[in-house]
Amino acid sequence: MARRVDAGRPTERTPLLASSSRSASARNVSSDSRVHAGLPHIGSFVAGIRPEDLHKYSVDNLYPHTLQRRPAQTAFALCALLYYRTYLREASPSRSDIWARWRHGEQSTAALRESEALTDQVWKHFLAEEGLPEDVQEVLWTPYPLYPDSQKTVRVLDFLQSADAPKSLLSHRLIQLCVEDTWIYGRNGSPGDDNLWTRLLHFWDSTGVPHRFIALYAVSRICRPWSPITLPSLLTLISFILAFPSTPLPDSFGYTLLLVSFSWKVILLHLPVHPSPLFLLYPEQTLPLAVLVWRGLAQTFFPVVAFFIPGLLVSMFLLSTSLSDKFLWLATTPTASASPMDSRVVFLSLLTIIFLFLMCALGYAALVHPFLAPAEGPHAVSWDRYSTSVGMEARQSFARTVDAYATPYYFPAPFNILQVLFVQLPKTVLNAFRMDASKHTGQLEKVLWRIIIAPDFPQPMSSRKRSSLGGGQPPTKRRRTEIGSHKPDDDIPTPQAQANAPSASALSTRTIPAENLPTLSMICVRVFAENLQRLHGDERTWEDVRWRLKQLPDSLSQKVFAGLRHTCPSLLQHGFIVAYFLRGSSIVLDEDLPGVGKLTIHAIGDMPSKDKLRELQLTGFGKIADTVFASVVAKLPSLRKLNLRGCTKVGQKTVEAAAEHCPLLEVVNFNYTAAPPTSLAPLLKQCEHLEVLKVAGIPNWTDATCSKLWAALDATEDFKLPNMRSLKLRQAPLSDAVVNLVLAACPNLQRLDLSFTSVKRPILPPSNLVEKLVLTSTKIPSDELVSMVRGLAKLKTLAIGAMGGGQGSSAAISNTSAMTMTDESLHSLTEILEGCPDLERVNLVGNTKLGFTGRRGPDTALAYFIRRVGRRCKYLNLAGITSLRSSDLEGLAHPDGVDDGPPRLMQLNLNNTAVDDTAAPYISACIHLQTLELAGTKFSSAGLFPIIDACERLENLDLTSCRGVRVSDRRRFFEVWEEEWKNK
Repeated sequence: MARRVDAGRPTERTPLLASSSRSASARNVSSDSRVHAGLPHIGSFVAGIRPEDLHKYSVDNLYPHTLQRRPAQTAFALCALLYYRTYLREASPSRSDIWARWRHGEQSTAALRESEALTDQVWKHFLAEEGLPEDVQEVLWTPYPLYPDSQKTVRVLDFLQSADAPKSLLSHRLIQLCVEDTWIYGRNGSPGDDNLWTRLLHFWDSTGVPHRFIALYAVSRICRPWSPITLPSLLTLISFILAFPSTPLPDSFGYTLLLVSFSWKVILLHLPVHPSPLFLLYPEQTLPLAVLVWRGLAQTFFPVVAFFIPGLLVSMFLLSTSLSDKFLWLATTPTASASPMDSRVVFLSLLTIIFLFLMCALGYAALVHPFLAPAEGPHAVSWDRYSTSVGMEARQSFARTVDAYATPYYFPAPFNILQVLFVQLPKTVLNAFRMDASKHTGQLEKVLWRIIIAPDFPQPMSSRKRSSLGGGQPPTKRRRTEIGSHKPDDDIPTPQAQANAPSASALSTRTIPAENLPTLSMICVRVFAENLQRLHGDERTWEDVRWRLKQLPDSLSQKVFAGLRHTCPSLLQHGFIVAYFLRGSSIVLDEDLPGVGKLTIHAIGDMPSKDKLRELQLTGFGKIADTVFASVVAKLPSLRKLNLRGCTKVGQKTVEAAAEHCPLLEVVNFNYTAAPPTSLAPLLKQCEHLEVLKVAGIPNWTDATCSKLWAALDATEDFKLPNMRSLKLRQAPLSDAVVNLVLAACPNLQRLDLSFTSVKRPILPPSNLVEKLVLTSTKIPSDELVSMVRGLAKLKTLAIGAMGGGQGSSAAISNTSAMTMTDESLHSLTEILEGCPDLERVNLVGNTKLGFTGRRGPDTALAYFIRRVGRRCKYLNLAGITSLRSSDLEGLAHPDGVDDGPPRLMQLNLNNTAVDDTAAPYISACIHLQTLELAGTKFSSAGLFPIIDACERLENLDLTSCRGVRVSDRRRFFEVWEEEWKNK
């Protein structure tokens, strides 16, 4: 359930006597921040609702108990249910599994039925006790904030305007009476509409308005939210701009635009959109008819007109050439000036179109009316006279219009230009600087409206008596809201890998029995994860399962969650995750989970144990806004590890929130986000324990932007980051000038990734503590590389693939002459790496110049490297070295020393090399091998069988594009080995 917030409890500042409705209204609308202060949040409450628990909810537990007044309780309950209903309609599983989609659809349909039933219960409970007319207004118009750090709000009226509004609620007579009452008398407690300026504007218009004011009025209409009525104003403005400084004259394009604008205005008078005279009559009679007529025109008439539009254009052209100063049989008199030709064409076309519209509408209405007319009886209402669907659409149109004109400080055109200049524009600027905009602009808007629109003259009392509710008056000021939604870094393919990647992978796998028995807890987790789907189908068992999940220790619950992610991700919906797995000291969520969305991310900041959370990993959520992550990170003061890899909208706000609220951070991963360099300045200053910083793949990390970061840090030669152990700048277009400054500030650096950057001569820290060095696809000269590696006695990982490629340029990589790694440089590196006893990983992928001289034998650079260094590694990548031959691998089986033992290799990558079956005896010597990649090689089945015999731990075998192996056998080669070799 949501966190309870006290919204109605009196304090020492509560007045003993209720103030007048006018003053209370002024306080309510003066500041958005004060309106929403203390109100419970819809999003946080909805985050705790699970679809399977909807049948347990009643009216009493659908709102926080801090809400004391019945209208406030009803408004919150309806907003929560309608928001949850919208979430169910929009949520969809991201996986292509048809069973998951079908199951999700069944669950959503059942949850929608339950939510609609609860909505009816809440509304009936509100109707059980008669109250004041203002109570219904409070239910419809009270805005509740979505989340604590969001300015977006929702109201019941917002949901009633949507296309999927619940019919039982939208068509209820009491709600309709409230909307009609508001349309006639206005909102309770809102400022009066009667003003002197309206009469003055009408008088001014009657005396003739200069053309520049017509253009000004058109500009003011464009400043309104976009609607069908915006197009005429836009055409009018364009017309006057084209004719500037004169006015649009006949026989000009600008004059034609004016005529089209006028015609469109006339047509708009018959559309169910405001402003329209339809709303001044009887909306329950005029709006359904308008909806019926225009629905018929849209479905029947418009397609036919579109089909005959070429003929219409030709006929209009012929008409314009035939009406030469004559209209039908009436000739123009010499005393009267003739109408311009284009005026005649447009007016005649307008008359014809309206006449056709009228005929089609009458015919359509005459045909369908007998079938759509409701049954006679006392329950028939005017809104539904043309069918229920037409009535619902008419009600929604009416609700939108009432909502538009019920705004407390409404600025009609052209005065809305002043509102844009003095209220909306300053508010946008203040929001950009993270200042409280409503505090400064709320009072200004009220004063501006009172001075310009409605000076406080004595006004006659309304014919209807209004009762004030004092401090309990619902707030009228609100904001509109929309009602609603990487893989590991080193695995991201380079341009060369993308160019050489096969169209379809042929990876054959098998499961090797574990050498050690798993713990009892891991066995239980594995069995539970594999059987959760079956347990979920039994309702009685499922209740017990959920209870036991609640009782799990926090550390064990995360292990269960990790197991469920692999076995049944479709069951991990938002409510299930929030209820059982958002706890403990570590939370890991990624984009592969179909039930994880913005609501789930928000719920992390509201979980009870958020103050104890030490590790947060949210990866791949590219559609979630920066503000969402910032609001969550700001609530996690004990966070040590933050991983937001692949969340492409993460930017300055999230980084600033981490710097301000997470001073204990040790690991930060912003790979493939939008975090600007300057935003890291406060993070580097305030997070003194920071050890790991990853900012790979961010395009705006350039020399210029990083120089601004250095300036923001006030960095001098003495500036140091002594705790920094790992730095990743992969795919950042940085040069030596910036990189060397950063490296000089990190004297104790142990892990460094400069792959795909523009560095040529990086200067490593003199401490020589580097254990991992990644320089793939850089233009570092060979002699510089040898000098750099010399002295790194603690080196464990070295990645020097495609040296000379230059930021992964596919053109440079495919050009062998661009590569800088030669046999001589590899020979020199081999002698140095022999002195690195801890070396485990070496990556030489794509160095196409190696072995290019054509010499063969045990003394070639590749053979020497494999014999002296490669066999001592656990992971060796020689992919893309096209000159690599089987003979170069001889050192795997025949080392220089007798006591060297078998190779330590666990993973060997020989993709796209020239090795063949001749290398089988050498590879068979790698008895610890677990993964062997032979894509694009010349191996055949006969050469692979003895390798599998010798390498008993081999689990993964990549045979993509191995032409010596049948296509049908490549994905199941371990089975083929058992059928054709092992068992024979």
